[in-house]
Amino acid sequence: MNRLDAYFIGLVFAHLGVVLVHTTAHLALQILPAPPDTAFILAVILTGPVATLPILRFNPTLASALLTVVMAAAFAYGFPGHFLIAGPDQVAIVGSHAWTMVFVATAVGIGILELASIAVGVTLFGRSVRNPSGHPAPPR
Repeated sequence: MNRLDAYFIGLVFAHLGVVLVHTTAHLALQILPAPPDTAFILAVILTGPVATLPILRFNPTLASALLTVVMAAAFAYGFPGHFLIAGPDQVAIVGSHAWTMVFVATAVGIGILELASIAVGVTLFGRSVRNPSGHPAPPR
């Protein structure tokens, strides 16, 4: 396993952990998503990144492409909802509550982890495409 693989795995697990804490804050603050949003959150934000992990071992090109797409979709969904669009999910609107800081901090953390995952996914994809064996060339 090379360094990029380790970053890939670490980012996926860090993202999962922060998303689970953020979900707990959502529930504590009684900010519940609509059913279509729930389906997207479960499929793309929770399951998508974790599903790339077993693929990474056998097909790093596919795994890195999938991670990049899933994290980009998650960021495109979460960033506007948490920071741009007025609504119950926006961090500036959430009322003062014991879970408010957790909600805000995890929203920021999720965004940072998604951007970092996109960067690692793009880098790993580029290296695996340049090296047809399917395993990224070692960094120089």
